[in-house]
This record gives sequence, C-alpha cells and structure tokens, in this order.
Amino acid sequence: MKKFLLFCVGVVLVITVSPALSAYIVDLGSGLNPSGAVLVGWGPVQPDTSGGNWGGFGSGNDNYTTPRPPTWDYKCRTVWDPGEMDVVNANWAQIIFPGNIDKVTIRHLDGLAMDGVGGGDDFEVYVDGVLWGNYVSNPATNEYWEFTEYTGTPGSTLMIVSTNPQWTSFGGYGQLGIDRIVGIPEPATMMLLGLGGLTLLRKRRA
Repeated sequence: MKKFLLFCVGVVLVITVSPALSAYIVDLGSGLNPSGAVLVGWGPVQPDTSGGNWGGFGSGNDNYTTPRPPTWDYKCRTVWDPGEMDVVNANWAQIIFPGNIDKVTIRHLDGLAMDGVGGGDDFEVYVDGVLWGNYVSNPATNEYWEFTEYTGTPGSTLMIVSTNPQWTSFGGYGQLGIDRIVGIPEPATMMLLGLGGLTLLRKRRA
C-alpha cells in the first residue's frame, strides 16, 4: 500500500511539475527569460537602438492580431548584429536551453529587405548541430511577423542562421529580427524532473 501511495505521489509530481516546465520562454526584446536560457551572439534591442518600423513595432501596431497578447512588447533582436558586418561567418545567434527540447516556435519578422543587392529574411534552424528546418521569406510589398514551428532530434543548443547576403541598410539595422522563442522540453526531460521529486520523497521517508 505504501509503495502504491508513493507511486501515486510520484505521478502527481510529474503532472504538477510538467506544466511549469512545459515551455522555455525567451522574449528577446524585453529580456523575459524565466528558464535562465543563455543567449549568444544576438544584436541590440530594436527598435530602441535603430528606430524604424520593424513590422509595426515602431508604430506600436504589428498588424498580426487584435488585440495583441499582453506578452508582446514590440521589441526584438537581430540574429545578424550590425556590429558584425565585417566578421566572417557571424550570421547566426544561439540560445542554450537548460534542458533538451524537441520542438521550438519562433516569432520572426518577414521584412522588406529584398533590394536586389542582398537582404531577405531566410534562415535555417539547427539544434545541437542538427538541421531542423528552414524558412524562405516572402518577397511581398509589406512586412509582417510570422510564427514558425520546428521539431527534430532533441538537443539543448538552438542556432538560427541567416542565409541571405547582407542588405544595403545592414550596417544600421542588422538582419533577421526575432521577437520570441519558445522551446518545448522533450518528454524525457519532464519525466526525469518528476522522478527527481519522487526520489527526494523516498529519501525523506527513509
């Protein structure tokens, strides 16, 4: 009976712990990062640094939904920092999550930088060096924010690589704006955290 009760407690732990760990949320513009993920290679906060419209951020209206969710703060960062314009192979940025993920949602800007000289907001997504997928930007006459979801082999280091040449205004703005990234931990990660709580319970009872 005691073992059964302990098992039930463990199941409850997994269920109650999992929702809190169901997502690693990284809001690049505001700095909201409750999971403590590590950011590597990101540009400055926009449009605070460079001005501009940024798909509506500059005007306070991103034209994506009405009303906008309260978590959207109209701030973002670029994958390719304008300060890196003369650095070879610096067209990437990383987020290192505290555990493995098997799904990620990226809110990114499909902008207007299609000027024939360079530009465009194409990118590739890698996790622990494994390609999860890519995005091909739309050469439209307006700029907008897009949600794109990727899944693949679990890993903890997400890398986004801008795959277009620099555009003519790169030196002032950089390239490929990202607003928010949400990583979903793989089930094994959540289960281990729940089982960790179960182990602590056993030690206490002992």
